[in-house]
Amino acid sequence: MLEKENYSKDAHVFIGDIHGRDSWKKIVERESEAGVYVFFGDYFDAKDLISGPKQLENFYEIVDFKQRLASAGGKQKAVMLFGNHDYHYMPWFTRQPYSGYLPYMAAKYKRALVQHLGEMQIAYAIGDVMCSHAGISYEWLTYFLGHSHGGKVWLEMSAIEIASAVNTAFLENPRYFDFNGFNPFGDDPYQSPIWVRPPALRKANAESFEKQLIQVYGHTVVKNVQESFSKNLDEEQGRYFAVDLLGQGPYAVVLEEGNWRLSGGV
Repeated sequence: MLEKENYSKDAHVFIGDIHGRDSWKKIVERESEAGVYVFFGDYFDAKDLISGPKQLENFYEIVDFKQRLASAGGKQKAVMLFGNHDYHYMPWFTRQPYSGYLPYMAAKYKRALVQHLGEMQIAYAIGDVMCSHAGISYEWLTYFLGHSHGGKVWLEMSAIEIASAVNTAFLENPRYFDFNGFNPFGDDPYQSPIWVRPPALRKANAESFEKQLIQVYGHTVVKNVQESFSKNLDEEQGRYFAVDLLGQGPYAVVLEEGNWRLSGGV
């Protein structure tokens, strides 16, 4: 059984889908004493008027930020998660690209992602909190990775063990993470951790991970930041925190000593 109090005392700052935006810098500045900054992927395919080269520059700045924290040798670090809008620029991708794809930047984006793939991962866990771009569906996990791993069934494993298994699967079988299922919007319980939508995620985990994990994810745009965050604090709905908030300004969700808060504003 996972213990909720098994959290780091250092604040975790959850920064939603980037899409070329540099508003993450304001969040980092505001939360400068945090221990861990988690970026939820989708570094490219801007929804705003941001040029392709500027998006690439922003990606390199995030990588540089992560590397500088690592080389400083202190308690602070950055985690870079991998999103679906990063996936369709990878060498193994052979299908029709997703919306926002920039053909004229594809080769440069691909080169940057391949070069820094070692800096990225699919999942990150702290205590009983699981972070991924779109969420870990129990149905996807058992379908693609089997009903057990390393001699344990998934519901016996810690969040860190589950995240490690998912990250290894990404390195060994990246096609497991492509778009699958029949719903054109990704609202399917068998969708991958970079594509599943919140209704399908909750349905897939209703009798499994919902009792075990608090999931933090981006991918699906949050239209009302405060309302969404307040709803997720409710006891019955508190197993999921949506963090695709950057489209409304430099907002982030923060976990500090087991307590959740919304960091945002101008």
